[in-house]
Amino acid sequence: MKTAPLKILITSQKGGVGKSTLSANLAAYFCHTRGKKTALIDFDHQATSSKWVKKAYPIGIHCNTADLPNYKGPGIVLLKAKEALRKGVENHQVVVADLTWTDVLSPEFLFEFDLVLVPTSLSIIELDSTLEFINRFSFIFKSRLRKPPKLVLVPSRVDDFETYEAIFTRSFNTSFFLAPPVMYSESANNFFGSEFFVLTTNQEVRENFMTFARAIDELGESEMEDRQGPRRSEFNPKLSGTVLDQFRAMRNSEEPDTLIEKNPESEVKQGVSKRLMSAIPTFLINKRD
Repeated sequence: MKTAPLKILITSQKGGVGKSTLSANLAAYFCHTRGKKTALIDFDHQATSSKWVKKAYPIGIHCNTADLPNYKGPGIVLLKAKEALRKGVENHQVVVADLTWTDVLSPEFLFEFDLVLVPTSLSIIELDSTLEFINRFSFIFKSRLRKPPKLVLVPSRVDDFETYEAIFTRSFNTSFFLAPPVMYSESANNFFGSEFFVLTTNQEVRENFMTFARAIDELGESEMEDRQGPRRSEFNPKLSGTVLDQFRAMRNSEEPDTLIEKNPESEVKQGVSKRLMSAIPTFLINKRD
């Protein structure tokens, strides 16, 4: 039986947060590093990520642009988006989609993906916009009627790790995974259309992006395993001690001892082992006032 491809959406309602950079280079990771048949679907009008892929040294990424007709009704836009995704899925193991979110597109489109990555810088304005975006679509990620995608927040262009740690004490209305930060590098600006992060000889840029990409890869693998049987706890020992455990983010709750928002798909039993607890940085664990 043919396995359905892993579908990853990288989206935000704001430009300039690194969606295209993440999309092009994450596609390169899956294609070159993991050796998977990978497609990139560029839904953005400027088509930045697809231009990057087409201008850089060819490594086998199948690239498709799909400019959505925002002047038409939401039903037509949704049909066009699903059609482009269906074409991208054909004969591929991984599909990465780059999309600047527009409200003419129905939130239902999010259900088409396994992972939804939302990149954000750590500025107050950017983070508030991300907070609003995530909370507005929390009903999708907490759905009990359909299988929801996993939500991943991606701090991008980070230049201060201490700020990264402190900023996520903010309150979100839904649980999410917090990816390792994609750190800012002045030299990374020169990569567009010429080189992928996973192929560069710049060790700092390459290693930082590989840490992020491996975390997404691992989360994708766990999602693929979930398709084969009952959903596991997010704290299954198989994942303990990994980057995903270390950067797992929980919303602040009125119940101080709750690690993950309880829902049918992800229920954490009381008495999580100390070994698993030790894998989570203290700044990600809710504390008593």
